[in-house]
Amino acid sequence: MPSNSLEWNDYRVVLAIHRTGGLAPAARLLGVNHATVFRQVNAMEGRLGVRLFDRHRSGYGLTAAGEVALAAAEAIEVQTLAAERRMAGGDLSLTGTIRVTAPDDMAQRLLLPMFADFRARYSKIELEVIVDNRFLNLSRREADIAVRPTASAPEAMTGINIGPLNMTVYGTAAFAARIADGDDLRALPWVGWEDGAETLRFGGFYRNRGLSPSFAYRSNSLLAQVAGAEAGMGIAVLPCFAGDSSAFLQRLEPVDPAYATNLWLLTHPDLRRAARIKAFLDFMSVALRKKRRLLAGD
Repeated sequence: MPSNSLEWNDYRVVLAIHRTGGLAPAARLLGVNHATVFRQVNAMEGRLGVRLFDRHRSGYGLTAAGEVALAAAEAIEVQTLAAERRMAGGDLSLTGTIRVTAPDDMAQRLLLPMFADFRARYSKIELEVIVDNRFLNLSRREADIAVRPTASAPEAMTGINIGPLNMTVYGTAAFAARIADGDDLRALPWVGWEDGAETLRFGGFYRNRGLSPSFAYRSNSLLAQVAGAEAGMGIAVLPCFAGDSSAFLQRLEPVDPAYATNLWLLTHPDLRRAARIKAFLDFMSVALRKKRRLLAGD
């Protein structure tokens, strides 16, 4: 290979710095140390004879040459990941690792017993669970399967629609007693999303009731919101599976189907035929459908 060319590992560094904005976060993403990435950037720029990055106080920005390298890196990544998915999709053995992503409340309050039952049946399949409230990119193999509330399967994904997922307002018995005595929801403290992290569905729930909640406790974790409501810090809009399964909470309003979404098991079409992926989807779809009344708040 010519001395002034880049290898795939170099392109991975360009991608990582562009996506994270700096050397230290790029190093964490790549699983190496800061000095390794620093040396690799200097080596790339030395071989090419051009600067790929402008150094700023706020991080690293791409130069014009860096933009060219980024476009090439993204094209290579798309082809590489597509090949990996196709190869993984042809795996007919019930062994290996499945990377599953799910929101924190769902992983803790709903899925763990199902994961345990799956492992008992398929002991050679390792589950790697990524608890994250963001939608991870399945095309980039950030996860193999996502368990997600969404109205429909995102573009380029395939999956199984488990059924409706409902939510309503929950609080402790003390708050239920205050409402019974005539207190309005507007007069009560609330538990909710960190400012800016609130989803459209939750925001619509407040707006359509003319509510401007006074928050006593906010978090970017729905599991932490459940715990805050259980501790009596305020009332909260929660999924029915989390609120109804709590020994400390009760419904303060009836379920309104207008705010329902669907629960989906999602994967990339290239992975659907892999034996371990198919086994997991089949198993989890049966297990989750047994919980449809809980999910729908019936």
